[in-house]
Amino acid sequence: MESALCLRYRQCEIRACALVEPAAGEGLELGALYLPLAVVCWRDAQGRHEVHLPDPKHHVLRHDTDALRISIALAKRFIDTKLVGTCMPAG
Repeated sequence: MESALCLRYRQCEIRACALVEPAAGEGLELGALYLPLAVVCWRDAQGRHEVHLPDPKHHVLRHDTDALRISIALAKRFIDTKLVGTCMPAG
């Protein structure tokens, strides 16, 4: 099972995901564990692009909402640092 949220930020599409950890439940009384993952999609003169952004700190969280928040933050940071100014206007 996976929780997902789609939104737009600075002309980019963000798909924030909370993936269920394959070893969910081990050691935490069978509770699910979630891994944050963000997918950013954008268009420029070369066409459509997509990048997958796993959490570099490898957080494993008990609540899917926490994983979604981290996913959104990862996507916004990528857009603000890598994309704004190179292929799209700020704002």
